Amino acid sequence: MQLKAFLIAILFLGAFGKGIAQHHESTDATSSDSSAMFGKVLNTGDFEFHLRSYFMHTNNVDGLLDYSAWGTGAGLGYFSPRWKGLGVGFSGFFVFRHLENNLTIADPKTGMGNRYEITLFDVHHPENNKDMDRLEEFFVSYADKKFTAWFGRHHFESPLLNASDNRLRPNLFSGFSGTYTTNSGFKISAAWLSHLISRGSLEWVPVEESLGFYSTGRNPDGSKETYTHHVSSNGIGVLGFEYLKDKLQVQSWNYLAEGIFATNFSEVTGTIATGASKEWLYGVQGFIQQAVGEGGNSNPSQAYTLPEEKTHGIGLKSGIHYGHSELALNFLYISDQGRFLFPREWGREKFFVSMQRERFEGMGGVRALGISYDKTFIHDKLKVSLGSSYVQTPGLEDLRLNKYGLPNYLHFIGLVDYRFDGYFKGLDLQLLVAHKNEDSAKVIPLEYVINRVNMTNVNLILDYRF
Repeated sequence: MQLKAFLIAILFLGAFGKGIAQHHESTDATSSDSSAMFGKVLNTGDFEFHLRSYFMHTNNVDGLLDYSAWGTGAGLGYFSPRWKGLGVGFSGFFVFRHLENNLTIADPKTGMGNRYEITLFDVHHPENNKDMDRLEEFFVSYADKKFTAWFGRHHFESPLLNASDNRLRPNLFSGFSGTYTTNSGFKISAAWLSHLISRGSLEWVPVEESLGFYSTGRNPDGSKETYTHHVSSNGIGVLGFEYLKDKLQVQSWNYLAEGIFATNFSEVTGTIATGASKEWLYGVQGFIQQAVGEGGNSNPSQAYTLPEEKTHGIGLKSGIHYGHSELALNFLYISDQGRFLFPREWGREKFFVSMQRERFEGMGGVRALGISYDKTFIHDKLKVSLGSSYVQTPGLEDLRLNKYGLPNYLHFIGLVDYRFDGYFKGLDLQLLVAHKNEDSAKVIPLEYVINRVNMTNVNLILDYRF
């Protein structure tokens, strides 16, 4: 209900400011009355309207439940003009659930619940389909030619901590973030974030309470306890360095989940011209991760990461860009020293080989090889993306390295994305189809099949902003 009042307040503020400005302009154009100035300033701010409609269907193998859901949401935001570099912004969003099929029902054969569709709405209260609204951005910001700073609730984007904006709503974070850009092409980013709201959630919570919204997987010691509501942390610290010059981009990001883990993610990408309209693409990325303190809890079965657990990985990319097409071969290796861990509630990892509807978080001892193809048509308004990969996991029974119980699998995706122009500018229509098929010589228990492998996920998304 607070969001509805908030949206009414935004509309009133805009109408009030515009009315003041128009009144004074018509009665006394030379007036220096402060209310007229205030109204004019308000009138030059930006309002943003956002409409998003999302249909998703997951088809599992015969004998297991299939799932469907359709929801539509709308939001409104106001972003003020800057005064001596300062500005404010706030926005909110509400969601309606039109359709659901088996969304809150456990599968009779496996006892497993829904995985994908539930994150369109409210994972804390799956039965809630009436009052789904949330206050999102609410910040004060400052900007000049080289420096920007954000205080409060706002977006934050990086290779691991990010919006993960492929549902109805994205992740947002609360705290401080800032960037400084030099004349030579260096960009430094820093942040300290104390609270967040995850996609599929309506609640702003402290960082330590955000872990465990989604499946917590299996403990390496085989215990049934989980880390949900048991992790202690004061927040997330981020320090990033980026360098962009010509066709070379270098970035390095350091993440500290206080009391839980520390991770460094680094990447180098670039292109080299090989002909009139051809470029060779290349990329190298790697990460190093280790536990901090007790991994969030002195009891290993309630900790997010095990004490002294550490791992590393490397990704490679090679391809060619020609005309409006791009073809790339991608590879990922994760050491079997330990699991790569980064809360799914905080973002989606951006490895070269990553594709929609699966992640590498929670696994060690991984080898993945993938190929991707992208092509644009109709003056780049239509984009078609195809991808396939083969992922070799450490083994279904390996609790130490396979947190969520994924077998070896083949992964395929197809995406058609059309961005309208002209009268419908701001409208984006997407069709995404993802399929995963297990590749195992052993019979896989059905609880490790449903919503994981031998399934197809279909998504139709309409997004409109103005």
